Amino acid sequence: MPSGRWQLKIQSFVCASRSFAILILIVFMSILSACGFHLRGMSDIPRWLDNVAIIVETGHRDLEAFLKINLEAYQIRVSQNPTEARYWIIIEQDNEDEHITSVSSSTTPRQYQMTYRVRYKFQEAQGREIVPSSNVVVTRQITINNDRILGSNDEENILKKEMRRDAAIQILDRIANQASKTS
Repeated sequence: MPSGRWQLKIQSFVCASRSFAILILIVFMSILSACGFHLRGMSDIPRWLDNVAIIVETGHRDLEAFLKINLEAYQIRVSQNPTEARYWIIIEQDNEDEHITSVSSSTTPRQYQMTYRVRYKFQEAQGREIVPSSNVVVTRQITINNDRILGSNDEENILKKEMRRDAAIQILDRIANQASKTS
């Protein structure tokens, strides 16, 4: 058992190590924040953006759900009735494409490039456009395994859902960027 003097030295070393670790953490966080780092999907949504309706003219309903989830994460009220909302996100059109990028020796498709395009605009309920009609494009690569067709179909559906989630995040990022420029 260490004597009192050694015990005191060990405790002071542990205390100094913790202080040093905290100091390193503070320096690291300062560097990250200074370079503009922020988590994926986190935008600086303006405070005045408080009541939004999502209008899907032609588009996939998953996109509407992802937009709603992201807006509510920022404590922005999403109105089901556009006449009650101050701002509208209008999904004018979306479509999905697949192009073969690679074939096997037996000429069966092995790899596809999937593309998801969304055209949207953001405006006040009175009609003034804040973000004019714009496009978001998300692409992914998928490799098809002919031995596991069911698994490949599931993977394709997961990727399509992920692409719609990504498009929703990009739309909100662009709205936040444009809104911060105009305010």
